[in-house]
Amino acid sequence: MSSAGAVDPLLLRAWQEVSEGIVVLDAHDWRVVHVNPSGAALHGAVPGDLVGRLLSDVFPAAVGSDFHDQLRRTRTEPGLVTWTGPVPGTDRWIAVRAQRVDDHVLCSFRDVTAEHAVEVERDALTRSLSRSLEHTSRLLRMSEALTATRTVADVARVVVETAHEGFGAAYSALSVVDHERGLLRTPFTGELAAGAEQEWQDLPLDGPGPGTLALRQGSPRFDDAAGLRTGFPELMHRWEVADVRYLATVPLVAAGVPVGLLTVVWHEDLELSENQRAMLVALASYTTQALQRALLLRERTATARTLQSSMLTTDLPQPDHLELTARYVTAHAEDQVGGDWYDALVLPDGTTLLVIGDVSGHDVTAAAEMGQLRIALRALAVDRDDPPAELLRRLESVVDSLRGDTILASCLVARVEQSPADRARGVRTLRWANAGHPPPVLVAADGGARVLGAAPDLLVGVGVTERSDHVVEVPAGSTLLLYTDGLVERRDDDLDAGTERLRVAARALAGPDPGAGLDALLAELGDAGGDDVALLAVRFHAQD
Repeated sequence: MSSAGAVDPLLLRAWQEVSEGIVVLDAHDWRVVHVNPSGAALHGAVPGDLVGRLLSDVFPAAVGSDFHDQLRRTRTEPGLVTWTGPVPGTDRWIAVRAQRVDDHVLCSFRDVTAEHAVEVERDALTRSLSRSLEHTSRLLRMSEALTATRTVADVARVVVETAHEGFGAAYSALSVVDHERGLLRTPFTGELAAGAEQEWQDLPLDGPGPGTLALRQGSPRFDDAAGLRTGFPELMHRWEVADVRYLATVPLVAAGVPVGLLTVVWHEDLELSENQRAMLVALASYTTQALQRALLLRERTATARTLQSSMLTTDLPQPDHLELTARYVTAHAEDQVGGDWYDALVLPDGTTLLVIGDVSGHDVTAAAEMGQLRIALRALAVDRDDPPAELLRRLESVVDSLRGDTILASCLVARVEQSPADRARGVRTLRWANAGHPPPVLVAADGGARVLGAAPDLLVGVGVTERSDHVVEVPAGSTLLLYTDGLVERRDDDLDAGTERLRVAARALAGPDPGAGLDALLAELGDAGGDDVALLAVRFHAQD
C-alpha cells in the first residue's frame, strides 16, 4: 500500500479471491478505500457501491457501537487489534483482525455466526450440566443431613437450613399432621415476625389455607402475593403479619397418608423455576422419610419412657430414723431411653436394702432389661438374708439364664445394718458390693464429703462368680449418695475429675432438706452429660 493510499494491484488481485472479508479504511475519517467482494457482501452490496464512501454512511449501525470502539483502537495501538462480536443491527457475529498501516487501517473479518451459535449452545449445555450437578449435590447433601436426623426437631432444623441456604427463603417450617386432633401442628423456632407464630402454630386440617388445601389435594402449591389475596382473602391478616410475598406448600405423604407439610416463605415477589420446584419436591420426599423415622422413634421412646418410669420406685420406704429421697432426670436427647434405675426396700428382718444400677444402652431394650434386673434383684433379696456380694452373685446366675443377647449392667447393692453395740454408739454400718458402678459418696453433717472408693468388681453379665463386700461406719447426721454415671461422665473430661467435682458439690446434701440438696446437685452437675441420671440419697438421722 503506497503512501498516497493506492492499493498494490497484486494485493487487490489476491484479496479478490479470498473468502474472508477485506476492507481498507482511511484512518482519519473511516472512508472506504477498498473492499473485496466478501467484505461488501456483509452489507448486501458490491465493492463499487462502497468504495469512496464514509463508513458511517455505509454502516450507520456501527456508529457508537462496540465495533466502532474496537476500530478506534487501531489509531493508537501498535500492531494487530483483534475482537469477536456481533455485527451491529444484525444477528450475525464476525471475528475481526485490524491493523494500522501508515494512514490506513486494514481489516479482515470472517463470519463466525455458526461457530458462535455452537458456542452459545455449548455454554448453555455447560450451565445446564452445572445446574444439574449442583442440583444433584444439593440433593445429596440434603439426603445425608436428613439421614443423620433422629428427632422431629432435627428434621425441622435441616429443612429450615436447606430452604434458607438452597432457596434463599426468609422462613420455612416443618409441620406434623395430628390426625387424632385434626390439626396441622408446627413447632416454630422464632424466625417469623413478632405475633405471626400464633397465626400459624396449630391449623385445623379442614380449615382454609394453602397448606391444608395442599394436604387435602395431595399436591404442592406455589402461590404469589396476588394469588394468596384472591384465593384466601379471609387469611389476609396472616399474610400481612408474616410478610408473605411468595409461598410454597408441599405435602409430605407416606403410603397415601399425609404425615406433614413443608412450608417455605419468601419476603419478595418471585416465581420459582421448574428446577427449583423440582428441588422442593425432592426435599419434601427426603423429609417425609426422615419425618416418618423420627415420629416412629418418638413413639417408641414414649413407650419406653412409660415402661421405664413404671419400673422406678416412686414411693420410697421411710424406715425409722432413715430418710430416703430420689431423683430421676432423663437425657436431653429426645430419642434416648436409658437403663438407669434406683430401688429401696425394707427386708423381712427390718434391714433396709438400697440399689442403684445402669443397664448398658439407650433404647427400649435397655429399659426392658432394666425391669428384668430390678424385679430379679427384689425377688432374690426377699428370698434370703444374703449380704450384697452374694445377692450380686446370684443375680449373675439369673442374668445368665435370661440372656438371649448379652445383658451388661453396672449395679451397686447396699444394706444399712446395725448391731446392738453400734446402736449404743449411735452409728450404723453400710455394707455394699459394687459391680462396675460409680462409687458412693458419704457426706458428713458438717458438709465434708468423701468418696467410698473401694475397688469395684466387674459388671453384671460378664460371668463373675466371686464378688466382694465393703463396710463403712456411718455417723448420725450423715447422708449417703448413690448415683449413675450420667452425673459425673463428660465426653471431654476425665471420670476421676467428674467424681471430684461431685465430691465437692455434695456439700449441698448436708442441708436440712435432702431433696433440696439433690436438686442443687443436679443444677450444678447434671446438665452437661447428655445421659439419664438417677440419684438416691439416704439421710441417717440420730436415733432416740
